[in-house]
Amino acid sequence: MGSSRVWLAMRRHHLLLAAFVTMTTIAAACASGPSPEVLSRGLSPSTTTTTEPLPEGLALVKITNASFQPSVLELNTNVIPVVRWENLDNVDYVILARGKEFESPNMAPGDTWDFDFTTLEPGVYRYFITRGAQTIPGLVDTRPAQ
Repeated sequence: MGSSRVWLAMRRHHLLLAAFVTMTTIAAACASGPSPEVLSRGLSPSTTTTTEPLPEGLALVKITNASFQPSVLELNTNVIPVVRWENLDNVDYVILARGKEFESPNMAPGDTWDFDFTTLEPGVYRYFITRGAQTIPGLVDTRPAQ
């Protein structure tokens, strides 16, 4: 009976220690930022994260985790004629339309490829990439709204 109390006390101690370490780590991460020297000189940090808006007339499809985001895209080509695919995965891909209306060059990680859908008749264009034996589908619908 005495050894189980000692075990429970030690277990409780370890849990409290783990909680303390976790909270300390979180507090340190939240408090991180530019050094006081950088702030006093009015300098920007060496790295920043910025999000630039897409150019007008361009829709973006991201390839990430072996999927398209978004996987279905409805375009009014009078407003947005161009689709840009961006490969955010860690493998190369080639985007291929099922009817062979378009095919991208090999897209390494980080590459982008643009296609102007005004070069095609309005319609539904199914496309895909492959990853091993898996086919990942996507769709662009350029038909006028019904």
